[in-house]
Amino acid sequence: MLAVLQKFFAKPIDLKGGDAKDLEALIKFFEIYVDRYHHGKEEQHLFSALSRTRTTNIDSLINSLIDDHRQAREHMRQIKSHAMAIHPSAGVDSNELSEGVQHYVELVRKHIRIENSGLLPLIDEVLSGTERLQMAGEFLDLEDAILGSGGLQSFLAAVRTLSQKHSLQ
Repeated sequence: MLAVLQKFFAKPIDLKGGDAKDLEALIKFFEIYVDRYHHGKEEQHLFSALSRTRTTNIDSLINSLIDDHRQAREHMRQIKSHAMAIHPSAGVDSNELSEGVQHYVELVRKHIRIENSGLLPLIDEVLSGTERLQMAGEFLDLEDAILGSGGLQSFLAAVRTLSQKHSLQ
């Protein structure tokens, strides 16, 4: 979806030509799925479990990731604000909007690299199988609360549709 987001904002936006629904779907994906659901899992469950382990440098890693979440929220708030200001009768090629999208994408890609190289190995190292299993149940409860029944499938369908539409598959 980061590639779709980049590609979507790399061209003039034509809200009369159908881009409005894609824009809405993109913002919804990043606000709800990425921030409220994915970051919510980390902030509400994972980080507190990892903090209890008192592993060296864990607080620094967690604080860095939380700061990324905060920055990503602010970038998405600005993207949404700029996007909502687009007048439906005009194609828009806004440098400020494109730069905001680029900053967001770079931040999230950096965040993903840190999760993959530092956070995921740490989870395997310091949390027991029982703790991970309990957390998986908490994640399912959060998924149901945020995404609702069938919500995850709806987001996955949106990913497929937007990826195909914007020639990423």
